[in-house]
Amino acid sequence: MKTLVVACLSMFLCNLACETPPDPYARPVRREAKPEAEPVVEEAPFVPPLETAPPEENEGLPEYMRPRDSRFSKKMWKQIETSGDEFIALRRNLHMVPELSHREVNTSRSLAQQLEPLGYKLVGPVGLTGFAAVLEGGPGPTVGVVVGMDGAPVGETTRLPYASRAEGYWDGRKVSVSHAHGHDVEMAVAVGTAKLLVSMKENVPGRVVFIFQPGSTRLQAGEGPGAQDVLASGVLSRLGVEVLFQMPVDPGLPVGRVGVPTGAVSGGLTRFKVVIQGTQNRICSGTVPWKCVDPIAVAAHLVQELLLLPSRHFGPNRQVVLNIGRIEGGDADHTVAAGATVMGTFRWLVPTDMNRMQQLISRVADGAAKIAGTSVNTSFEKGPQHQVGNTAVLMWALPTLVRSLGRRGVMPGDPLSEPGDFSMYQKHLATAMLLLGCGRSSRDGGRRGEGSFSPDEETVVVGVHVLSNLIMDYLHDTGRPKFAPPKNEAAPATDGPPARSPGNTLPPGVTPPAGNTELK
Repeated sequence: MKTLVVACLSMFLCNLACETPPDPYARPVRREAKPEAEPVVEEAPFVPPLETAPPEENEGLPEYMRPRDSRFSKKMWKQIETSGDEFIALRRNLHMVPELSHREVNTSRSLAQQLEPLGYKLVGPVGLTGFAAVLEGGPGPTVGVVVGMDGAPVGETTRLPYASRAEGYWDGRKVSVSHAHGHDVEMAVAVGTAKLLVSMKENVPGRVVFIFQPGSTRLQAGEGPGAQDVLASGVLSRLGVEVLFQMPVDPGLPVGRVGVPTGAVSGGLTRFKVVIQGTQNRICSGTVPWKCVDPIAVAAHLVQELLLLPSRHFGPNRQVVLNIGRIEGGDADHTVAAGATVMGTFRWLVPTDMNRMQQLISRVADGAAKIAGTSVNTSFEKGPQHQVGNTAVLMWALPTLVRSLGRRGVMPGDPLSEPGDFSMYQKHLATAMLLLGCGRSSRDGGRRGEGSFSPDEETVVVGVHVLSNLIMDYLHDTGRPKFAPPKNEAAPATDGPPARSPGNTLPPGVTPPAGNTELK
């Protein structure tokens, strides 16, 4: 025992002697505490206020925003709660298989196969792939809903298990395709609302028309907007549609809220293309660039000058946005390109700003060409223009929105960055665009029109709730604003799509959606 104690004491003294003495000149080490990770706050699921909202909730509201009474709101919400998972599953299925503008063949067929067994009469084709689904109720007015079907030539980067892996051809190039504008949500909301209205058919005093429109946002060169096809088909006038709603998604608004735009609903869009000529002769090559006009260098200088135009010529309240989306030029890395092309878009709210931007782009392009000693060809293509919703329809919708979402659920809406072609309808009938919130403060859902865009899935449930209440209230409200259907100025729809551009035919072996027949 004594020997063991002596051995342990010897080991302790040895370890003590072997330790490195502290350095008196060493700087003290600061040990900062690691910040604790912020807990993820799970937001509560959406629950509509319905008639259970406390009386003080509506105190101070102006008379035109007082919630409108409804006999069906509670009943419809119970059915929506039961079928919510089904609507979300439908949205996921649509999300995985997007198709480019005017090529939504499979999407159209899938929607038709779901609606026709429910008793909807399918009218069309409208354009190349579109159609209208009609629910006939009792005598009464006719309300329409426009739904975009097209995907965008944007690769999805969300890494979701149901992310799109679809591909297509855009201006001759193979591209990835995704629902970057949220049309999958729009379609799921429309189909969910259509199914809900079927169960309420005995209480539908009128006609409900869902118009599934192709080519509503981004179009390829030489193709026209889908709204033009809908108007040309005459389906709106023949069905007697009095008012037309659209509910695009807006990530700038949280789930459970709806934006009501005032003034300009969306910015106008104009596409531009600058073609730069290079030197085309035998002595011009990459080994003697001083003997050539290099269009790539001119394009690089031009891009820098163009991107400065909005900030140097327009104030922050004018909302002029310019984007360079594509640059082409050159055949090999050891030669000087024979030409280069710069393509992009700019958006605006005031028509005078559109004219001024066209003048500035042309002037900058001509100046760059003059400095380089070459020539350019600048062209512009008029895209969708800004729109102002029908004030009477928007004012009428406010009491329904307040009842459905609460007073905090109705907000002013900002202009959309991707306007679409909904503005074409307002020249023919009363229209109203309502922006459906799809954002969450606890997650980044990306921006509309980009590959990272991922709207919250509960948006589908909220959308069905809002749209079904709007439709039922419009059909039942005797004090609604009265509008006349559009005049049938166009030729009636035929068995094929209206002429728009060469090659506007269905692919071999593909048939229109089942049941697409004209309304008698």
